[in-house]
Amino acid sequence: MAAKAQHEYAVYLFQQGFYEDAVKQLDDALREEETAERWSDWATAQFGSNHFAEAERGFRRALELSPELPEAAVNFGTMLASQSRWAEAIEMFEGVLARLEPDGRAAVRTFAEQCRAQLNGVIRDSGAR
Repeated sequence: MAAKAQHEYAVYLFQQGFYEDAVKQLDDALREEETAERWSDWATAQFGSNHFAEAERGFRRALELSPELPEAAVNFGTMLASQSRWAEAIEMFEGVLARLEPDGRAAVRTFAEQCRAQLNGVIRDSGAR
């Protein structure tokens, strides 16, 4: 199967909730042609499978290949926030804001604010002990 078709099929599998199968298809597509979008999708599927170390590696590779890819940055920020890595998530979200459409920008700004509130709560809680 051609890499483009594999990528499209992997996206379909991901949308159906078959994250592990999507990863396998994306592995094959990446072997044929490495792109930031494929790495981002691979990382998102790894995140969906709770393979956080692999997901982080994939998001970092996607952003290395294409720093302007907003989907990778937003999904990476979301993963970081899911792991309570608030400061890193804030940095990722704020770094992508300028590249987003207005609706997306508002949502990501809200995510960053929620992370900041969590971070401030953690700092406040640790200072009270």
